[in-house]
Amino acid sequence: MNRGTLYYLMAPLLLLLSLLQSTSVARFKVAGIKPDLVLLFVIIGALVYGARPGVLWAFIAGIGLDIFSSGPLGVSSLALMASALVAGLGHRPLSRFNILVPLTAAALGTLAYAAVYLTILAILVGTGMSSLNLPLLDTIRDIVLPVTLYNTALMLLALPWLNRLPESQDL
Repeated sequence: MNRGTLYYLMAPLLLLLSLLQSTSVARFKVAGIKPDLVLLFVIIGALVYGARPGVLWAFIAGIGLDIFSSGPLGVSSLALMASALVAGLGHRPLSRFNILVPLTAAALGTLAYAAVYLTILAILVGTGMSSLNLPLLDTIRDIVLPVTLYNTALMLLALPWLNRLPESQDL
């Protein structure tokens, strides 16, 4: 798949991944933690094409995630957009061909996603708009940190595919 084809297939691919994330990805749990494929593809998109298209794709994928998982509408979009902005920093000034750039983007993107998502959930609980109560420190220790490690490991596995995409800016 070349770079231009991937650009135009990202939105439908992310919607499909949103559906899979909400349904069958739970089968790929390792130690009770499932991967966040939508987040990884948003990060990959931001690394390859930059933050601007990454934010657009994050918005589309987040709406899909919220619709398929019956979460508060827009929360996943905002969290994914934050991770796309973080990952987009590695688009131009830092080369995605350096192994540390995609791995750092995956780790920091996952942490940004979790920070925004948990902050919005805490605000919703604080205002009485949601009854979901997550203990913050337990959530970070038991979910956020293991998912960060899992997503970073998956990014390491995706590096050969990611590095085969050309660096050219022509679509």
